Amino acid sequence: MIEALKDIPIAIWSVVLGSLITLFGVLISNRNNRKRLEIQLKHDAELQKVERKASVRREVYLSAAEELVKANNYLGSLAQIDLTKTNIAEGLQGFFTSAAKLGLVSEQETGKALNDLVLAYSVLFFRLLAKVSPINDSRSDINIINYHYDESQIEIKRILAGMTSQNESGAPNKVVFEALNKSFEFHSNRSKELTDERDECWKNVNELTRKFAIEVAEEMKVIVLLQIPVLVGIRKELDLETDIESYKQQVVNNSEKLSEQLDVFISSM
Repeated sequence: MIEALKDIPIAIWSVVLGSLITLFGVLISNRNNRKRLEIQLKHDAELQKVERKASVRREVYLSAAEELVKANNYLGSLAQIDLTKTNIAEGLQGFFTSAAKLGLVSEQETGKALNDLVLAYSVLFFRLLAKVSPINDSRSDINIINYHYDESQIEIKRILAGMTSQNESGAPNKVVFEALNKSFEFHSNRSKELTDERDECWKNVNELTRKFAIEVAEEMKVIVLLQIPVLVGIRKELDLETDIESYKQQVVNNSEKLSEQLDVFISSM
């Protein structure tokens, strides 16, 4: 067989060898291309994974920042809410929902800071709720007084209309007029009593609201400090171009300025 192979012309061997070399080159090229494609696909998959994660984080973090501002405003407005007409817990549902989402996608350090902040808000909410109840009770008393006051005013108008009718008749009935006059005095005195009671209730509402505002101001100084690591963590995880230490110091400085303004506000009250 070897002798037979020797009889094959060199030209044919050259063609066969060239074909084999080309075939091996194609196989090697295909293998390298396949490896590069696998690497590219893996890289693209990792990149898409990172982009999806960043997109989800961006949406959740921005929502949480928005709800954080709403929560602060809501706590400050608790004294103005009628507990008989409003589910007072609904005002913080947006914040707690956003915080739960944020806790699922945030890093461990940010999540811990977030848990501390959520706990502080929860404790503060119940503490402020105890302060709001007496204010709401006084407002309810005012509503009841207003109802009776309005009824008294209606009676006064009716009595005055009767007295006017007696005077304009040209022949007023003395007994009827005297009865109308007594009724007028009674309802006038009653209106005065109701007005005095309402004024006292308003004084109580105003005093309790003043104390409530002072307590909220004091508590917010603590809340603001707990917000710092959460805000810093959010900016860090969103890969925003930020000097973290500088930003943290800026937030601290702003917190101190806010604290000073709150002290001035408290002193003025």
